[in-house]
Amino acid sequence: MFSSSRHADDRLNRDAQVAPLWESALALALLSAALVVFCKKTLSAEDGAAFLWLADSVAIAYFYRRPPRHWPVLFASFFCASFFAGLWLGLEWLSAFEYTLASLAEIMVAATLLRRFFPGHDYFDGVQRWLRFVFLSAIVPPLSSAGIGSYFVAQNTGATFVEIFPFWYAADAMGILILLPILLLSRDAIARTRRSAAGWGWWGQFTLVSVAVTALSVTLLEYKAYPFVFVSLALVWAATVLNLFASLVVICTVTIAMAIQLTGASAWPLPAAPGDDFPQFSLVLATFAAVTPAYLVSVYTNIERRRSARAVEVESSFRQAVENSRIGILLVSLEGEIRQVNRSFCEFLGYREADLLGRNVLDLTHRDDLERSRGLLERFVLDGSQPFCLEKRYLHREGHPVWGELRASVARNIRGQALYILAQVEDIDWRKRSERVLVETKERLQVTLASITDAVISTDAELRINYLNPMAENLTGWLNQDAQGRPLDTVCQIDGDDQGRNIATSLAQCMEQSRVVFGSGESTLMSLSGHRYDITWSVSPLRKHDGDLLGAVLVIQDVSEQRELIRQLSYKASHDDLTGLPNRDAFKRALQEATLEVTEGNACHALVYLDLDRFKLVNDSAGHMAGDELLREISRCLRSCLQKSDSVARLGGDEFGLLLRYCDRERARQRCEALLDQITALRFPWNNRVYDVGASAGITEINSRNYHLGDLLSQADVACFSAKRTRRGSVMTYGLGESAAADQHREILMASVIRDAIDRGRFYLDMQPIAEASDTDRISHYEFLLRMQDDTGHLLMPDSFVPAAERYGLMLAIDRWVVDETLVKNAEAIASAGLNFALNISADALGDEGFQFYLLEVLERTPVPRNRISFEITETAIISHMAGASRFVAELRKLGCRIALDDFGNGLSSFGYLKSFTIDYIKIDGSFVRQVEENFVDLIIVESIHQIAQRLGARTVAEYVEDEPTLRRMAALGVNLVQGYHVGRPQSLTEFLFDWQPGKAGKGGRETETA
Repeated sequence: MFSSSRHADDRLNRDAQVAPLWESALALALLSAALVVFCKKTLSAEDGAAFLWLADSVAIAYFYRRPPRHWPVLFASFFCASFFAGLWLGLEWLSAFEYTLASLAEIMVAATLLRRFFPGHDYFDGVQRWLRFVFLSAIVPPLSSAGIGSYFVAQNTGATFVEIFPFWYAADAMGILILLPILLLSRDAIARTRRSAAGWGWWGQFTLVSVAVTALSVTLLEYKAYPFVFVSLALVWAATVLNLFASLVVICTVTIAMAIQLTGASAWPLPAAPGDDFPQFSLVLATFAAVTPAYLVSVYTNIERRRSARAVEVESSFRQAVENSRIGILLVSLEGEIRQVNRSFCEFLGYREADLLGRNVLDLTHRDDLERSRGLLERFVLDGSQPFCLEKRYLHREGHPVWGELRASVARNIRGQALYILAQVEDIDWRKRSERVLVETKERLQVTLASITDAVISTDAELRINYLNPMAENLTGWLNQDAQGRPLDTVCQIDGDDQGRNIATSLAQCMEQSRVVFGSGESTLMSLSGHRYDITWSVSPLRKHDGDLLGAVLVIQDVSEQRELIRQLSYKASHDDLTGLPNRDAFKRALQEATLEVTEGNACHALVYLDLDRFKLVNDSAGHMAGDELLREISRCLRSCLQKSDSVARLGGDEFGLLLRYCDRERARQRCEALLDQITALRFPWNNRVYDVGASAGITEINSRNYHLGDLLSQADVACFSAKRTRRGSVMTYGLGESAAADQHREILMASVIRDAIDRGRFYLDMQPIAEASDTDRISHYEFLLRMQDDTGHLLMPDSFVPAAERYGLMLAIDRWVVDETLVKNAEAIASAGLNFALNISADALGDEGFQFYLLEVLERTPVPRNRISFEITETAIISHMAGASRFVAELRKLGCRIALDDFGNGLSSFGYLKSFTIDYIKIDGSFVRQVEENFVDLIIVESIHQIAQRLGARTVAEYVEDEPTLRRMAALGVNLVQGYHVGRPQSLTEFLFDWQPGKAGKGGRETETA
């Protein structure tokens, strides 16, 4: 109740905000004063009593429209207007004050009652509400005004209260009844008129009717005896023609006109029947009786008009809703004939509305549902007390069936007789198609689950089984119907994986985290019969579309065959097929474990490489089958001789690897010697022949200082290779820096460094002068000396890498690099500098026809004059390739190049092959020159070499001339040229060519002779 009151106050407040309070107070004062004067002057009889009192109606309307907090201002405004108007009319101030208080009492009562019972301004929404409005505004409030006013009049004039009260009450009640509704409806009436396009026409009709009825009423009052009946008829006619507001205005106008006429204020005489004298109160009652029928007709007509309008609106809305409904709606006669359809039903069947009207509903039914529909329709018409629902097929206009859900009910009249059938048809064809697709999908899913090789188990939210596919039945040993409702871990017994998870914990994790959980490792499933299967599995949550948990799905794959195959493949990948021993990869893994032990503790192990001797002889003479059987026999022998902690593997061919755990180098040597004796003592019979083999072994120790896998394998291999080179059937240990195997290993490592230097271009050339022995300032030519830089940037001399290069066949690539560097890349600069120079040729290059062809081709193209080029060849190179060397030397000399025989005297037959070559220079080996002053034998050898060279026409070059005495001795002996640090130290060829300037004598200020 309080909430509705607050809403009413809010609405009244909004209405009151149309005009400011001071404007409303001023308007109230002016209107009230004017109406007081008008009623007292125009509507009062000779005794001063007013026929109608209109001033209070205006005040009631203002007070009703305004909130109570504004009432004091309005109260004061009305009081002043009424009080001063009474004084102006000649009343004493006390009478004016008393009459004003009486009016205010009526105003306050009426406004309070209206705000309390009509907060929503709905006083004309029904007959009962209108009667309540009349009672609360025109009947009850005048009691207070008439009672108070009659009391004051009786006190002031001496008249009785009973005489005054009827006149006062009738005047106030009549005034409120005819004017207050007009004031309350005026704002809405004006607003509707402004919004309406036919507003001016309405005002014209209203004006015409008002003038006509008013004129007729006044005329009837003047010329007609008992005219009130005719006035009433005119007003009733106006009430039927006009709307409520206009009717009330006409009634008010006619009432005021009649009051003016009846009070004698007009110039016309009072109407009266012959011989009759009507008192004033009777005239008031007669007037009231004349307007009351019209008043009632206008109110009732307004109520009926509004009711009809609402009915039209409801019917229009209903029709619109039916027409726009997504469900097909149709009216069908009791015989099944379609009388009315909406658009949805037409679209459902593809027909137009005109095509459906008049047709029987059974004509639209699919033939398969026709008989059932006909029987249901007949029974429903006979006893249609309860609506029914039916899914049936209809025929679309294009001929295909469509599904619809029919709901039908019977409409009856007030006597309960059936009138027609109201049917609703909902399009469920999409649902039926979805159901059909769902059934097909379910069937396809069932077939798929029955066909796949994976076991599928589904559970509910409590992890109880509700489905097993055939593969799951085979693996678990449970039938689907027997497993229904059982806990999952009862039917599916899965051992935990390598991460320690079992099926229960995995299911809990799956449900909690709402994600797929995969089993890992070597999981197994035990069936009901006790058989174990190797499996992989995963569990997934099963949820509704809204996220609610339905259960879980467990997928199990039998991988027993795969795991067995993997085990076999793993064995084959780690073992030798022929001997059954671990292979190289498995041996490396065992060796890696051993290295971890020595790094984490003080353990010491031994790695042994064992290579069979004379095995190729067995293979070639007896065949590969014999060789294979011999390898198997050797493998059995090795296994029998090793301890349980040791490891043995076949590394390839006839090579074996042994890991002797917790065994130092010396102990390993002893064990290996005993093992080799066992192998040597082994006799292998095959095809009436007996074969024997031996073996060589290399040992390296695995300790805290030597534990890198790559180094260990290389060390053992080198030690075994050194053993075979030294003496077959022996054992060689690898000692860091203290064994032949270590030397061999260093050469191998150096060979790797050389290969890397060739690939990365880390070779350089230095040039060392060769001068005249009599005058070292005269340079005959330069020898280009090879230098190499290792991966750390350290410069290496030829003595540290040439032996390894010669042993591992890398000199040919080095010689080709020297040729390219001097005769191709820097040929232009060398030719411009006018250098005479000598290049060293290795034995490999001298014996390689491809290199010979390449060098001759380069010499043909090089810009360097060939008479400035010399080639130094060692004795060993000539001895190794005598025939080819002689032809190649001849070709070089034919091109103009010079030939020098390097390190002469160091070989066993140095003088024997001089007659086979034409030599330009003979370089005396430095081992004879270095100590020529102290060693008489060296002096004789140098002198002999020089004399022979002179006889052959060759010039001699003394190497390693390191001091002045040696230089003087070489000059005294007649040696032509000298070379050594005393003559000049090597310098970079690249720097020389960069610093060289044409026209100068050469670097260091010494001239270079043209040979």
